[in-house]
Amino acid sequence: MRRRAAVSGADKQMAKELKEIVVADFEKRFAGLDGCVLIDYHGLDSEHTADLRSHLRQDGLRLTIVHNRLLRRALAGREDLPAGFCEQLRGPTAVLHGEEGGAILAAKALVSWQKKNRDLAPAKGGLIEGRVLSAGEVSELAKIPDRPTLLCQTAGLFLSPLQYLASATRSLLSHFAGCAKERARQLEAS
Repeated sequence: MRRRAAVSGADKQMAKELKEIVVADFEKRFAGLDGCVLIDYHGLDSEHTADLRSHLRQDGLRLTIVHNRLLRRALAGREDLPAGFCEQLRGPTAVLHGEEGGAILAAKALVSWQKKNRDLAPAKGGLIEGRVLSAGEVSELAKIPDRPTLLCQTAGLFLSPLQYLASATRSLLSHFAGCAKERARQLEAS
């Protein structure tokens, strides 16, 4: 049977102050959080964690390992976060987050990293624009094309009718020119 060491009042005060510092850091770090992905980091060794952080850094993302209770305390005052989000904070949790488009980029980066690291860091869920995501929805979110691709597709949709109109007009004019040439030839022959 293991005995707990006696904790002095000074140690308790230090622990309380340290927790307050961590909560303040979480409040600052996650102040503008509108999207993120939560993962279970159980089973990640230091090599895989460094590899994941490096992979995320390429997309401007960060991995923050959190104490669930302290993160809940830091997010308690945020009215823009749905209640279900804090319910996902169970077990070993890390938050993948970034500045803009955090949830989509994080989901894409995680799925990409998981292709070579199977069974490591499964998604627990996430948050995007005030909506709680399940683990399955995080995987689906990764399938959405990135912003530049979506902009190109949208531009293509707008230009498609114009290209069709230009092509139809060109075809009509060439057909008209061919008919006029044929009629001129018929008039010369008669």
